[in-house]
Amino acid sequence: MPEKKRKRANEHDGRNAKKVASAPDSANLKVSLLRESGELCPVIASSPGLSFPSDISLKAYKKRDSTVPIPGRPAPEGKPYELLLQSSDHPRLDYEAHQEQDGANGLLQHYIGVYDPKTGDLKLMEARKLVLRTTLRPEEGSEDEMEEPRQTNASLRQNLGMEFGTKKAKKAIASLTVNAISPAKGTGDGKPKDAATKALLNSIAASTVDMPSRRDLQASVDDAKPRPKANLSATAVRDVYPLVSLIGPEELKNLPVKEWIDAVKEKQDVLTRSRYVARRLQQTARDDDNQDRVKALRYLTVLIELYAAGKPSRGGGKKLPPRDALNKRLGVDEALVSSVVRKFADGGDMTKWKVDNLVTHICALALIVDNFESDVNDIREDLSLDNKQITQYFHEIGCTITAPTERERERTKITKAEAFNHRMARLRIPLDFPKQRVMAQRRR
Repeated sequence: MPEKKRKRANEHDGRNAKKVASAPDSANLKVSLLRESGELCPVIASSPGLSFPSDISLKAYKKRDSTVPIPGRPAPEGKPYELLLQSSDHPRLDYEAHQEQDGANGLLQHYIGVYDPKTGDLKLMEARKLVLRTTLRPEEGSEDEMEEPRQTNASLRQNLGMEFGTKKAKKAIASLTVNAISPAKGTGDGKPKDAATKALLNSIAASTVDMPSRRDLQASVDDAKPRPKANLSATAVRDVYPLVSLIGPEELKNLPVKEWIDAVKEKQDVLTRSRYVARRLQQTARDDDNQDRVKALRYLTVLIELYAAGKPSRGGGKKLPPRDALNKRLGVDEALVSSVVRKFADGGDMTKWKVDNLVTHICALALIVDNFESDVNDIREDLSLDNKQITQYFHEIGCTITAPTERERERTKITKAEAFNHRMARLRIPLDFPKQRVMAQRRR
């Protein structure tokens, strides 16, 4: 019968025999235990379920244990610090190795021994047991996106209002959302603390360096207004609006006034449609010392006739008649008519801006004729305007508007009841121009 017992190990052939390493002789073995110096120590790291790349290096960090006493006192037994290995070399992963202090693993102690067969020395040193794990590095802003906002009663009401509310309620909720600016964190002296706020303030300061001031804005608005250019550096009132700047050097030279002067000297009538011109022609033409007032009155008559010749059009403008009819109405040569039309009209049309520019020139000429104190009533009747409009035109060229005094009423021969519709425009230095309006914020 075949044998059923297993053969002894020494009965097997040499093909399956294993070589046994020779153990050191315990009689000659010298064992020495090395204590941890605090600077270097061996590490035993395990990575359960993780394939650790060989090209990534780990950096070692120490964290002092809270049980370590103050220097100068005897240190307690145990490990004075906690060891940590960390690496961020991977583009997406962070590797960290920690000591496990919980459970049974925290009570185990690991040693590494190095045996020298020549000398028979065995050096043992305690090793730190670490567990290597990995985490996915969060991208910028992912933590804020992962945090869900807390739904309060107010936010729930706003959501219901935006979903089922009226148009007025939705508009009010949207305005609250737009104006809900959370205050930035700052220091005690009011300066911004976070880098984002500092960068924003720096960019705002850089972009507003060349921003015009309120005075510059006022100057640009004044230049764009339909009125004659005033000499703001003038020290005398007569130099604010020089006659040559209102009329032009060529027109002032060729303006016909001899016919008027001769008619006044011979006590002949001068026909005019303007009440303002009719009331001042006799007194102005007798003044032989200063013919500028006569020329201002003659040119003012042309401008009044130009204003009256235009028919109202859309947008507050005027439509001028054909050139032949216009030449006959103005009563001056064609060269002067062409100059006036080029200055105050675009071909046969006068826009609202051109009309306002024409009226302000008429007001400036009236101030020269009346020695810079003019009753606006006659000009108002010639231009068919109301008191508010004519006073606004005089205010646009820098005049102060007041009610006539008793002495002025006696000079102009108007009663106290009639003075209710009369206003006196005075040109004084400094000029009183309308200020640019600043819209105030609406209160909620």
